[in-house]
Amino acid sequence: MQQKSSALRAKEAFLALYQAGEFEPGSKLPSEVHMAERLGVSRETWRKALNLLRSDGLLVSKHGSGTYLLERPRRIANDLSQLQSMGKMIAAAGIEEEESHVECSVGRGPADVSRFFEAPPEEEFFILRRIRHADCGIISASLSYLPRKYAPELQEHVPASLFSYLEQSHGIRISRALTELFIPPQDDPMRALLQLPEGREAFGFRQYHYDSRGNPLLYSLDYLRSDLFHFTIMRIRP
Repeated sequence: MQQKSSALRAKEAFLALYQAGEFEPGSKLPSEVHMAERLGVSRETWRKALNLLRSDGLLVSKHGSGTYLLERPRRIANDLSQLQSMGKMIAAAGIEEEESHVECSVGRGPADVSRFFEAPPEEEFFILRRIRHADCGIISASLSYLPRKYAPELQEHVPASLFSYLEQSHGIRISRALTELFIPPQDDPMRALLQLPEGREAFGFRQYHYDSRGNPLLYSLDYLRSDLFHFTIMRIRP
């Protein structure tokens, strides 16, 4: 198993303190020596962790003044190699959703959805449309297709997290996903739901979700604001 670097562990330790209220948004961070001692790492390791936090849009350094926590993270940073729900990705970044608009209907899926589930073209699915908001506006718009057999009562009660609902209510665990990144065209109706500010762009995830046995469970399209979301992935040279 690939181990996390000391800088990444220091970054995560700092974020845990931040989320626990040890540091206030907009406040100046203590000196490098103090923070290194606080986290039990070398000064060089803490400097590397600072670079990670800056690249994630959480900190800003002012020449001659010091390093400050931004009032709000400028980008939502996540490790793309970790499979988790959209809600958890947003919460992990310290962003609090103000509202989430969800619609659930029943209908046929497009050809690629039927192929993924190996279903006949006439088969109907639960179709979920979700728009997530924060204080900066709309964060994401998602479209998901779920076979009706997995949760026949879903239309009566749409859960906040489909991942958690399937696992807790039906013992169905989404364990892996094949994710395809794409740039949605200007006339894409899902892209339009983001109500992008002028000059902003979007990117999308097309995701094929499976259980541990390789059975297809969920097909989803997630449209995200590129100025808010920032994803990283560790690649290893063979």
